[in-house]
Amino acid sequence: MSSGTVRPELLRFILVGALNTLATSVLYWGLLAVGLSPASSFAAAFVSGIGLAWWMNGRFTFATRPQRASLALYPLVYLPSWAVGQWLLASLIGMGLAAWLAGPLASLLVVPFSFGLNRLFFRGRTQGASSGAEARQPPPASPFSDADS
Repeated sequence: MSSGTVRPELLRFILVGALNTLATSVLYWGLLAVGLSPASSFAAAFVSGIGLAWWMNGRFTFATRPQRASLALYPLVYLPSWAVGQWLLASLIGMGLAAWLAGPLASLLVVPFSFGLNRLFFRGRTQGASSGAEARQPPPASPFSDADS
């Protein structure tokens, strides 16, 4: 794995993550506003973000075309991140941080761990190896170009 490949992927991962975090934070806040607990709101927003992350990371971050069958396995990439995020959420709230801020902050803190798991899923263990989750293609100009039909 060359650092020349990791850096652009990491930058795209951060962009995709920012967009995903914004979308799922809005959902989290909305669910808090209608009375769901912080843990339930976080779980619902996290699960919703998995589908968006699968598409945007596959197509934009790692320049692949994820096979629909891989969507069934993709939640396994996020299970460890979710567990760490739930632990961080509880810890942050336990330290006195407001629930509305603790959810997005917990999500941001798991980014490095999540990047490594995503890269392994979409790229495999080595640069040339395929995880079977994708078909290679050139990177699109934006995460919203050439929408998957």
